[in-house]
Amino acid sequence: MCADKESYTIVYFLDYGKNFGGAANTLLQQALLMKRAKHKVILFFSDYFGSEMNSEYKEICTNLFIDYEWATYSLITQPGDIDVVCIDKYYEELRDRIASYHPDVLHSVQINPCVELISRELKIPHIMNVYPLLPEFFYIDYMNIFPHYHLCDSWYYARQWQHYLHTYSSCVRTVVNIRNRKKRTLTGRTLNFICVGAVYEDKNQLSVIKAFHKALLGGMQAKLTLCGYIDGNYGKECFRYIKENDLQSEIIMKGFCLNMCKEYSQNDILICGSRRESYPNAVSEAMANGLVIISTPVGGVPEIIEDGRNGYLARGYLEDALLEKIMQVQKDIENGKIEQILKKTEETFLQFHSPQAVTNQLLQYYKYILEDYKKKIIADTNEKMVSIKDFRNVFVPLMKKLQENKMRFTDPEKVAQKLWYLYHITDIVNEANKSGKEFFVWGTGKYGKSVKEMLEFFLPQLHISGFIDTKKSGKFYEYKIFSLNEIMVKKNVIIFIAAINGQSEMIEKLESADKRFNRDYFICKNLVIVLFRMHRKVELVFKNTLEVAING
Repeated sequence: MCADKESYTIVYFLDYGKNFGGAANTLLQQALLMKRAKHKVILFFSDYFGSEMNSEYKEICTNLFIDYEWATYSLITQPGDIDVVCIDKYYEELRDRIASYHPDVLHSVQINPCVELISRELKIPHIMNVYPLLPEFFYIDYMNIFPHYHLCDSWYYARQWQHYLHTYSSCVRTVVNIRNRKKRTLTGRTLNFICVGAVYEDKNQLSVIKAFHKALLGGMQAKLTLCGYIDGNYGKECFRYIKENDLQSEIIMKGFCLNMCKEYSQNDILICGSRRESYPNAVSEAMANGLVIISTPVGGVPEIIEDGRNGYLARGYLEDALLEKIMQVQKDIENGKIEQILKKTEETFLQFHSPQAVTNQLLQYYKYILEDYKKKIIADTNEKMVSIKDFRNVFVPLMKKLQENKMRFTDPEKVAQKLWYLYHITDIVNEANKSGKEFFVWGTGKYGKSVKEMLEFFLPQLHISGFIDTKKSGKFYEYKIFSLNEIMVKKNVIIFIAAINGQSEMIEKLESADKRFNRDYFICKNLVIVLFRMHRKVELVFKNTLEVAING
């Protein structure tokens, strides 16, 4: 392990083969930069959900002649969903394959606890690329099997992970490879706007659509194209608004677009309406393609975009805030100021998002962690690190207990996936039990039954007072079913969410009643969505206290 080597060997651990998102693409692009810089690069994809390869991954790997391997590991974006069975079962196999490459650095997308434990045994630094978080994740004192080195695409979230997880965090911006950057001249002609990203609440496309509609009513001649997966009720709501207001000619929802370079080349202005994101890839992509940027002040965007200098930064997330900037763009086109803004946008791209800039940022961080890790080993000052042996001492007995009693469970595999979370909330639940709180399970379907079985077996000291359902009444097995209103008037309650469908609505209602995640309610099925409303409340507190906390 040497920080001054001319060439590093880096093993990258990407997402599940059939998944492809912004975080996975960012790490893949970083791997490509290192390969082009003549470093040895090894790619792994996880076959945890099967060895089917997403078409985007296939195209990139084929076109760029990148070899890859499959291995079994699980990834998480928040620390409550670790699969302890997967770690225990595949640890040695993955460790031996990693060791065979004699790597200098291990680098994972999201949180990869198995690779982190392996890195400790092999004494190799391990970096995670992970982005948004909720402080409520850390109400629980988790066993420390998380990476200590961390990269993010915004300082906003880099500092949050550093604060809550005590990581050595840094910010490396997203890279965009583009051969011929188009120089644009905007005039009084019809303007073409584009909004990019999967259509869902956190991306806030409905506010973008409404703002654009108001601009049209104000006399603007323009078209808006939305590119991104369309799914669920939120997408239907966007379609409905367009149809009800007869906007089909002016606003087009294309769905997923494979050739985004083509889409950017046909448009002039990006509108990013995101409410919760670290740093939208669409912003850097639009910069690379010479578009004007309009964005909400989400995540790390204000670190890069200065309102009226190299883009337009809305004062908030609602339609009127976006409308204000749409109209400002039109005014700046008329007065000629837009040319200077586009020039500054190009400078910003070259400084932060160009391949050369990001290559330099990435190599600087690799060099830093290699030097830092070497100092810790030589000085032997590492704090007590949890090893695979420590991990197994805790979780093998729980896995064995589950295996010996699996006939008692409707779905023992699903229960196994929650052993980590169950172990870590036990002390909180026991304290609540001692203080006389009542315990309710929200959900009377198959997941409700599974959570009931899990609680009765692993927490027998806990008495379930009943179940919650907004539509059913009577009894669920031997337990009474309560309406939500009956429970919300109670003060001393703990609620276990046992549902995936409708989970976001459940969280919203609990948060509206001032219930706190991982204190007053626990999510016993994998966390599907974190509401912006829930995030915004704690984000305001974090912004006011972060610098004080970091500076001690």
